[in-house]
Amino acid sequence: MLSTDVIARLLAGASVATMIGSHVAVAQEEQDIFGLEEIVITAQKREQSAQDVPISLNAFSGDFLDTVAAEDMRDLVAYTPGLEIGTSVTQPTFQIRGVQTSDFGVGTDPAVGLYVDGVYAARSGAAIVFFSDIERVEVLKGPQGTLFGRNTAAGAISIITKKPVMNETEGKVKLRYGRFDKQQLDAMVNLPITETLALRANLLINNQDGFVKDAITGEDYGRENNDTGRVQLRWEPSAQTSVNLAYEFDRTRQDENPPIIGVSNGGYRYNPSADTLGDIPGQGDVLVGIAPLLGLPFTRDTPLSALDSVPLGAIYAGFAPFGYVPSNPGASWNFFKPATSVGGADPLGPLASDIHNGAENRNLYGVNLTITHDFEWATLTSISAFKKFSTNNLQDEDGTADPAFYFDTDNIEDNKHFYQELRLNGVSGPLTWTAGFSFFKERAEQASATHGTTDSIDNTLYNVGATPGALAFAFDPTDGFNACDSLMLDSFGGFVSLLNDVPLSCFDPSLPGASLEQLAQTFGTTMFGRTWEETMYGVGRNTAYAAYADATYALTDRLNLTAGIRFTHDKKSWEWFNGARTISGYDELTIPAIGMNLADVHQMLLANILGGNGDLVFNQSLEGQKFERKDSWNNLSPRVVVDYKLTDDFMVFASYANGYKAGGFNSVEVNSYFDNEKVWNIEGGFKSEWFDRTLRFNASVWHYRYDDKQSIRLTTVDGSNVPQYITQTTDTSGKGIDLELLWVPVEGMRLFANAGFQDITCKANCGDDDDTDGDDDPFIGDPTGEPSTRISFGGMYRFDLGTRGFLDFHVDHSYSSARRDNQICRNDGTCGIVTVGDVSWETGVAENYTNARITWSTEDENFSLSVFANNIFSNRYLGGAGGLVVDTMGAPRTEIEMPGIWGIDLTARF
Repeated sequence: MLSTDVIARLLAGASVATMIGSHVAVAQEEQDIFGLEEIVITAQKREQSAQDVPISLNAFSGDFLDTVAAEDMRDLVAYTPGLEIGTSVTQPTFQIRGVQTSDFGVGTDPAVGLYVDGVYAARSGAAIVFFSDIERVEVLKGPQGTLFGRNTAAGAISIITKKPVMNETEGKVKLRYGRFDKQQLDAMVNLPITETLALRANLLINNQDGFVKDAITGEDYGRENNDTGRVQLRWEPSAQTSVNLAYEFDRTRQDENPPIIGVSNGGYRYNPSADTLGDIPGQGDVLVGIAPLLGLPFTRDTPLSALDSVPLGAIYAGFAPFGYVPSNPGASWNFFKPATSVGGADPLGPLASDIHNGAENRNLYGVNLTITHDFEWATLTSISAFKKFSTNNLQDEDGTADPAFYFDTDNIEDNKHFYQELRLNGVSGPLTWTAGFSFFKERAEQASATHGTTDSIDNTLYNVGATPGALAFAFDPTDGFNACDSLMLDSFGGFVSLLNDVPLSCFDPSLPGASLEQLAQTFGTTMFGRTWEETMYGVGRNTAYAAYADATYALTDRLNLTAGIRFTHDKKSWEWFNGARTISGYDELTIPAIGMNLADVHQMLLANILGGNGDLVFNQSLEGQKFERKDSWNNLSPRVVVDYKLTDDFMVFASYANGYKAGGFNSVEVNSYFDNEKVWNIEGGFKSEWFDRTLRFNASVWHYRYDDKQSIRLTTVDGSNVPQYITQTTDTSGKGIDLELLWVPVEGMRLFANAGFQDITCKANCGDDDDTDGDDDPFIGDPTGEPSTRISFGGMYRFDLGTRGFLDFHVDHSYSSARRDNQICRNDGTCGIVTVGDVSWETGVAENYTNARITWSTEDENFSLSVFANNIFSNRYLGGAGGLVVDTMGAPRTEIEMPGIWGIDLTARF
């Protein structure tokens, strides 16, 4: 006979792909020992059987999280068709059915709402927290604006924690040891204080060594160090009233996740994004200008490959009559100084880093007060919550350990927000209704810091054509050849340093005929080896109000009509402050003898060369001044649902819903703005049970149109020579099918399978193509990159060993099809065949993962021992070759995936 606890565990597997409703869950009522359990959910803010709720959902119980060794939301992606979550802890991106959340720029909002115990998590920086003492996790697909509110245009994720239990003392301790010296403690205690008051507390401590070594230092990367916990106090003064006060905290200290590998092999001779001479500032302009003089057929449209047919030596020889003597007579065409990684272009490494491969840190705490009271005519629920967190995400952008190509970014956030919701639920004859009001207020501070060295900035200035461009401005060999003209021609065949090689007199004849570095050395210092920092600061103040109502009317005992509407008002402001560039050891560069600071001279030169304030990254207006922009948005989000029970075990349904996401601002581009998102979604399906409730088969089909979808794209912006992640808007359309199957063929066995098939394409504002005339967008109709198919299946079986306990076996497999390529990701090197120099590999291929677990437990199940393995076959899939400094330093980077892991869990309950 199966115990209640066993059934709960089996249900976890059952709900692996449940398309049953939002908020799965309250209870699993045992109907029959041999058969499927009924799951009671609160998808529509009231208790209903999951099979009676016409909403698509994947649900996971706390027992299932243990079974598959899921540590946080990212481990559930394989079991959730349509869900994608980025790998970062402090800057994750969330995507449901092709609609992506890209909100690590705080001026934007997520399109996937995340809720913990009903409280809206405003930022993804607080979203990825270790699972500990979790009741269930639900992933709701499609717009959920009517009942869940703002920024759920793509869907919602709801995490429900376990609550204090009256009149029951219980506890749990789980110890885990695993590969890479994984050490984890997960403990919980529930203590009744009085008959009406109980305390529950849980704590998780996690430590893990890295899984890849630095080839130079031997240091491990991929390390984890996390502490997270919760303390709850629950008071039930009467059968009608409950008060739950919760305090949560999280401390995260870990390496950048996953580790970064540089894949540069020094093979670039030109800017990787350049195709023609017109794409090469400085050298290209000069070549086109001197072409008639030397009888060459060069124009701005001449492909760079055409240069190989003209030896550089022939160009140099043409200027010999003017007195030119090349510094390297044997040079060949080379307009670029690229980085070289320790492992070349091998996407599997080795790797090396000069910032310990980055870091992700977070401190978080929050307080949540939930009060419910049952009146005779309705139930009132009040949720009041405050949360504060600070994060930083330091990323190695160059993937090398070479100071000459050093560049990192650090996204630093400090956020605090308050959330209040009041809700009434009631039943009046055939009408079941919900009405509520919510208020949200947030203050978010962000610093987008970038760090280079004066060496790496010097190389970048050459690679982007700034140094040759400055020399080209005065290039005129006909009036007598000078050192500046010679440097210009030398730059055709190799690197020319603005700091070390170019005399200041090249810019102004009244200035010294020495370079900045020569002047610095004359006075006992140097321009090289100094840290260069540029930072954009921002402060956001956001307020939102919403009122909603939703009701279901039973037209007959089998036919229901549901209608709901939510009004939302969003008010936002963003304040930018573009900080001045700083150089370490600034005072050392003050030269009293000549009455100037060499760093200031350098900045003035860059202002003349680059324009603006002379910064390389945030070369925008209003440096040193605050600039604020405000706006507000109103929205009505309706939904209409009809469901009909053909039999007691077979329901069909259809729905229409609108979703909304507030507009906002790009936090790194002063005075930027984008409008709110709008989505409509239609869906239809059925939910059914067969063969005396031993087989459950559910299916739905869906289609949506998404306008002004905000997404992050790596692109060049005005006022920056380094590409940046900025927010752009596109229109997309999607359609797909979700399937779920759960079968109990014999007592003690559960088999499950779920699948999702989707087709997401871009309809407008899909990208730019400089070669296209007019306003035509060549990328319209392209897929947006998501895999079209995701399938997971598995099963579990229990052997009853009598007085010796139980033996449980679990195995599952997940498959994700290859990512659908489009021209944008191919250009970015993040999909398809990636080529760096003479090395090529394929990224975005189909992925397969297999997991297994064996558990022995005592007869009373108070003690258990488990052995598990995730990604048993250690499949590792290669990433792309992109990043911020591909075009500026020739330093593409990729990410290395963790190999398969194993572990042992020892659990004791009391």
